[in-house]
Amino acid sequence: MTAPDLPNGALNIDSADQAVAFTTALVDRARRHLWIHSRQLDPGLLDAPPVLEALRRFATARHDKQATLLVHDATAIAQAGSPLLGLIQRLPTVFRVRQVSDPIDRALASACLVNDAGDYYFRLSGLRVDGEAGLSLPARSRPLQEGLQRIWERSRECTELRALGF
Repeated sequence: MTAPDLPNGALNIDSADQAVAFTTALVDRARRHLWIHSRQLDPGLLDAPPVLEALRRFATARHDKQATLLVHDATAIAQAGSPLLGLIQRLPTVFRVRQVSDPIDRALASACLVNDAGDYYFRLSGLRVDGEAGLSLPARSRPLQEGLQRIWERSRECTELRALGF
């Protein structure tokens, strides 16, 4: 499945290839804002070359862009040295990162990507790629984005992922 082949409406994602294609499309379709909730930056998905390139295009586009990332284990991310971490550190005005700190939020096993075009990709288990995704479905994406915003407000700044640690 390539990005142009993705249908509008909801669909089930059940393979890594579908997950990468849909995530790439979701990032490409974002106008000005992305919300990402991931335990450890989803190795194999968010660092896949097509997704990384889409994130780079998003972050370096002319208009003001914002990617809001919620993570669970910043120390593990820093130790793993994900290629996405390098992009986050080079563009800190675009990529804002917080670590969830509320015990209820830390217990969440899900992962989610949402953009401001009404697209979403929700995985009940953040350790797996299978999940539900949709293009141009603001009625489904808006509640996910609002939930991520509430978690963001309860989370702490993630200073350990900054390039110089301050």
